[in-house]
Amino acid sequence: MFASAAFGALHNQISFTVGASYFYDVKFAQFAIDPMFQNRFGASLVGALASWWMGLVIGIPAFLLGAFTQRGRRRYFYAGLRAIGVALSVAAIGSFVGLAFGHIADINALIGYLPMIDAFSDPIGFVRAAIMHEASYFGGALGGLAALYVMWRAREPRTSQGDPYETSE
Repeated sequence: MFASAAFGALHNQISFTVGASYFYDVKFAQFAIDPMFQNRFGASLVGALASWWMGLVIGIPAFLLGAFTQRGRRRYFYAGLRAIGVALSVAAIGSFVGLAFGHIADINALIGYLPMIDAFSDPIGFVRAAIMHEASYFGGALGGLAALYVMWRAREPRTSQGDPYETSE
């Protein structure tokens, strides 16, 4: 959860640069951020509040799997760190894919889908930041699957001693 919150805070520093109107026009009000903090600090706060739960959603299955597949605390701990790193990396890749898409897509066509377009101070920046955010959640979901895979692959290999089906040559 802490890693996800930190990711969200850092992620929002980039998306605040891309489209500050996403925060000023929607997110600061949605998360009841005090006007004194409606800046980069507030964007980080929004990121932490909006993403901590992804760590819970991703972490519980991965760490439960690790609890059953990892032998010893040390092995479990390092497999967990690798799983967190992989999940964050995949989420970051998703964010940057969304950011790239937001810059190469026909934003003017996408803006047409916004309800009450006049309510946004910078519709282009808003759409770019929104695409980046949605892509990061998709990346987080894929990162959760990758974290499960990391935990599974980190399990101790089976020994073949005592296997009645093994043949020796």
